[in-house]
Amino acid sequence: MKIITDTGSLLSQEKANTLDVALIPLQVEIKGKNYRDYFEISTTDFITAIADGIPVSSQPAIGEVMEAFEKAKDGFYIAMTSGLSSTYSSAAALVHEFPQMTIFNSKTLAGTQGYLVEKATEFAHSLNKDEMIQKLNHHLSECKSYLIPVDFDYLKRNGRLSAMAALMSGFLKIKPIVFHSPGMEKLEKFGVGRTWSQAIESIINDMRKNNVSNRHKVFVSHSNNEDVADKFIEKLKSSFEHLDIVKLLLSPAMTTQGGPGCVAVQYILKD
Repeated sequence: MKIITDTGSLLSQEKANTLDVALIPLQVEIKGKNYRDYFEISTTDFITAIADGIPVSSQPAIGEVMEAFEKAKDGFYIAMTSGLSSTYSSAAALVHEFPQMTIFNSKTLAGTQGYLVEKATEFAHSLNKDEMIQKLNHHLSECKSYLIPVDFDYLKRNGRLSAMAALMSGFLKIKPIVFHSPGMEKLEKFGVGRTWSQAIESIINDMRKNNVSNRHKVFVSHSNNEDVADKFIEKLKSSFEHLDIVKLLLSPAMTTQGGPGCVAVQYILKD
């Protein structure tokens, strides 16, 4: 069984090759020019290129999706959450042409989507597709993502905020926080902090309420804001015992969600 995913998972080409996963790039557009996420532009170069303009991201090119499906004799595609991208629905529309494919809505993105992909590569050796879906949904039963954007205009212009969350963009000199859980169609308002430290503490308090522990895997991702990401990790380690934490750099496509400097924290249930 061939596992396929998109770069919404934050899997690098190198990691995908190691896992024997077919990786399909999302797309980003800067000043009318289109780039294949990860494949044609790095996060650092992307941030430099958008210094004077707001970029947009889009689903993978349909031709690349079809090519990956054609190569898979028995395929399982783990797509970025349908609530924040049309990637899943576009892939699902192709199933009649590629009946050997199963399209799975990850209901998440970034680090936690990548985690599902890694688990799927393990499950593929011993489970059938229905059993895999049951296992992946079990992991998603305790999953949540928090995003602290630096420039709220990125989320507003991309239409990924609920009306309530969009109202937060009117506040100045605060750190707004939005969140996403499996099944949500938009990013919703979580809270605010006047400083990074307050924003971090607010998220950690919510994680405590949700009984996050070493039963979960935690991802701290950032868009060229490693100092804050490291601060977050330090606080997480002092707040939870033996927490499994991974630090990731957001891809260009994911940077369009929260803008340069944004930081995301996610957790998902392990086995």
